[in-house]
Amino acid sequence: MGKLKFSFYLSSVLLIVIPISIVLMTDVPFHSSFSHIVIGIAFIIFTLGKSITIFEKRKEAKSFAKDVGAIIGLSIGFIAFLLSNLTI
Repeated sequence: MGKLKFSFYLSSVLLIVIPISIVLMTDVPFHSSFSHIVIGIAFIIFTLGKSITIFEKRKEAKSFAKDVGAIIGLSIGFIAFLLSNLTI
């Protein structure tokens, strides 16, 4: 589970960093829909990694309050991100 958790964190960071570096190097922006999709997927993947951390800490009877707080905060941020980009 540790390798899976690490791969979730790494892939969420790479999903953000790679498009940013491409835009900075080429000066050709991506479409806003692509950017919103990539950011949304990165949020979800990072939340999955945090969920695995919670399950591991629950098995070891360790405190996981910080991880639950991080998931709640990320969920609120993700919902605010979705609502701010919602076009009616």
